[in-house]
Amino acid sequence: MSRLGFVRLILCFGVLAFSVHEASALDVTLSGDASVNSAHPGSKYGALSNLYVGNGNTAFLQFDLTGLPVGTTAAQVSRATLTVFVNRVNTAGTVAVSPVTSSWQEDNISSSIAPATGSAIGNFSVSVAGQFISVDVTAQVQSWINTSNSNYGLALTSSTANALFDSKENDETSHPAQLDITLVNQGPQGIQGLQGIQGPVGPMGATGAQGATGLTGATGPAGPIGPMGVIGATGPQGPPVTFRGTWVNATSYATGDAVFYNGSSYISLQNANTGNQPNTTPAQWSLLAEQGAAGATGAAGLQGPIGPQGIQGLQGPIGPIGPTGAAGIQGPIGPTGTTGVAGPTGATGATGPAGPQGPTGPPMSFVGTWNNSTIYNIGNAVYENGTSYIALATNLGVDPAVDVAGSGGTWAVLAKAGSAGTVSVGTTVTGASGTSASVTNSGTSSAAILNFTIPQGPVGPTGAMGPAGPTGPTGPAGPAGASGSGVNGAILAMEFVNPGTNAGTTFFMSPLSHSGSPATATNNAIANATESNFSAMPVACTMSALNVGVNNYNVASADTTTIGVYKNGAATSMTCSVSTNGNSSSCQDKTHTFSAAGGDTISISFVETNATPFNKVTVELVCQ
Repeated sequence: MSRLGFVRLILCFGVLAFSVHEASALDVTLSGDASVNSAHPGSKYGALSNLYVGNGNTAFLQFDLTGLPVGTTAAQVSRATLTVFVNRVNTAGTVAVSPVTSSWQEDNISSSIAPATGSAIGNFSVSVAGQFISVDVTAQVQSWINTSNSNYGLALTSSTANALFDSKENDETSHPAQLDITLVNQGPQGIQGLQGIQGPVGPMGATGAQGATGLTGATGPAGPIGPMGVIGATGPQGPPVTFRGTWVNATSYATGDAVFYNGSSYISLQNANTGNQPNTTPAQWSLLAEQGAAGATGAAGLQGPIGPQGIQGLQGPIGPIGPTGAAGIQGPIGPTGTTGVAGPTGATGATGPAGPQGPTGPPMSFVGTWNNSTIYNIGNAVYENGTSYIALATNLGVDPAVDVAGSGGTWAVLAKAGSAGTVSVGTTVTGASGTSASVTNSGTSSAAILNFTIPQGPVGPTGAMGPAGPTGPTGPAGPAGASGSGVNGAILAMEFVNPGTNAGTTFFMSPLSHSGSPATATNNAIANATESNFSAMPVACTMSALNVGVNNYNVASADTTTIGVYKNGAATSMTCSVSTNGNSSSCQDKTHTFSAAGGDTISISFVETNATPFNKVTVELVCQ
C-alpha cells in the first residue's frame, strides 16, 4: 500500500471515530420541594411528607443541575422527563406543570411570599393513587442550560384536581419527584483529508506461504446507547389495606388485611388466611412495617456523698403516754420453734351457683390520687382516702366517695380501704427527743403521728403453730361487672394557665400545647392570630366531643371562660363556656361535631370576662 493510501485509511477511521454519538442518562438531585396554601398565606409546609396540589394548594420542585458534566450544552439534552408519585387522589382532574420565575427556599416558602410562575409547559391527569406519572420537560431544561441562573424549578397547579404527591421527606412510600436527563456526547468532527492520485496497478506477485495466526485483536469500543424504551403500562392497583389489630390464630383474614404481631405489621396476601403465623409464612403474609431496634439505655448518674450524721440531742423529761411509735430495727431472729401437729381439715362447703358473666368492662388505667381539676375518662382508676375507685363515665370535679355514697353512677369502688387496727391499753413509748404520748382507754390509736425512735428488745422464740381451722363455706357469686363503653379514637389534650390579662380579647392556641404559667408558657398566642398557633391533623377523623375543665384560683372573683374550636382558620360550632368564682367547674360539647381531614389545621380559641383572672384550663378534643 502506498503512503498516500495509508494516510487516507487513517483519516477514514478518524472520521468514523468522531461520528459516534455516545448517549448517557442522568438522574439529577431534587434539592427542595414544598407546597403552599392560599387559605393559610403565612403557613410553611416544607417539612411535610406530601405535596398538596389543587383546592388552593400549589407544589414547588427545585432540581440541582450542577451535577451535569462541565460544558454541557442544550443541544446535548436529547430528552428530559419529570416523574412524580401519586400518593392520594381526593378529586380527579388535570395538573399543569409550569416554570418558576424567581428564587425560593424550601424551609421559608409560604403562600404570601411564593414566587410567580410562567405559562404551562405540560400537563397530566390524575385519577388513581399509587402510580408514577411522567411528563416531558425537555424544552424547559434546554432553556435553563442556555440561560445562566434561570433555573428556579417547576410548579404543579390545578383548578380541577385535588391530589397529594410524595415529597422527599416521605419515609413511608419514599417516592420523591425525579428529573431524568438523557445526554448525547457530540464530539468534534475531524477534517477530511484530500483524495490522493490513484497509482498504476502493479503485476500480481506470487502467492506467498501462509503466515502464523495473529493474536486476537482488542475488543472494539461499545456502540452507542439506543433510544429510551417506552414506559410500560401501570399495573393493576392492589387491594385496599384494612387494619385488623393484633393477629389472632383463629381469625380468618382476607387479602389486604393488615395485622400487628411482635412489634411488626404484616399484610395478608390471600383470602381465608387462617392459622398462618405472619413472621413464618411469607406465602400468606408480607412484612408491612418492621419493628425498630430498641434504643440504648442511658448511663446512670453518679450518687452524691452521704452527709455526716448529726449530734444526738439531750434526753428530755418523760411526757405523757403517747400512741405506739414506729417499729424499731429488727433484732436477730430467734431459733425456729417446733411445728405443732396439723389439725384435721374441715369439710368443704357446698359451692354456690355461678352468677351470669357480666359484659366486658372498660380497660383500666391507674392515674394516681383523685384531683378535682382533672378530667377523667372511662376506665381511669384513682386513689382517695385509702379506697380505689374506677370511672364509669367521663367526668370532672365529681368526688368518687360522694358519688358512690349517693349512688350517682359516675364512679364504682375498685378496692375498699381496710378497717383501722387497735393497740393495747397502757403502752408507754419514750421518744429520743424526750417527748412522750399516750393511748386512750378505748384502745383505739390516736390519729396524730409523732417521730419516735424506740429501742428494740430481742426477738423471742417462735411459738408453735396451732391446728388449722375448718374450711368455711363458699360465698355466693358476686354481682355482674358494669358494662364498658370505651372511647374509640384519639384525644388531643392541652393544659395552660390563662395567657393574658385583657378581658374580652380572643387568644388562639395549639390543641397539643402545655404551659405551666404565663411567664413560662411555650405557646402563648397573639390576639386574632391563628396562623402560628395550630396543629395539623395527622389523620382524618370526626371531632365528636369537647371537654373543658377550669380551676379558678381568684377567691370571690367571678369569671366566665369560653373555649371554641377553629378548623383551617375558621370557627366551628363546637364551643362551651365555664363560669367560676374561686372554684373549679367544667363543661362539655358533644352536640356540635365536625369532620377533619389529614392536614387540616386545628386551633383552640380562649376568651374570658375577668380583667385579672388566674385560671388553669384543661382542654380535650375527642377525635373518632
